[in-house]
Order: sequence, then C-alpha cells, then structure tokens
Amino acid sequence: MLNQEEKKKAQDIIDQKSKGTYPLNALYGDEWGKIPHQRSFGKKFKATVEDGQLTGIELSVKKTDNHQTYKVLY
Repeated sequence: MLNQEEKKKAQDIIDQKSKGTYPLNALYGDEWGKIPHQRSFGKKFKATVEDGQLTGIELSVKKTDNHQTYKVLY
C-alpha cells in the first residue's frame, strides 16, 4: 500500500479532480511522469483504494489494455 506521504498526495489529487472515471496516469496528470516505478506504484495505489484508505474514489473497470480505471465520486 501507499506510504503516508503518497496517500496524502493521492488524496489531494482525488479531491481536486472532477467526478468521472480515469486511468491512473490521467488521474495524476503531469505528476505521473515524476513517479518512479509506475507499475509498482499502480499496484500499491489499487491496494490502498481497495482497503478504503482513500475517500471519494473506487475501482472502476479494467480497460482492454489491462490498465485499471478509477471512479472519482465527487
């Protein structure tokens, strides 16, 4: 799962996004390019969402290219 600093950053990003469905790279926008080891980060992000540690977001569908999407609820 994400560490405390990563969770705070993720929650800030979620809180600023409009309601909708996003792949992780679109959710993070320009910040995505600054994340090292994006694949392992994606797994940790998904686990954190599944565990309910981030608010206002839930898992959505997995795209045909095997990328998970997330639904920002408000």
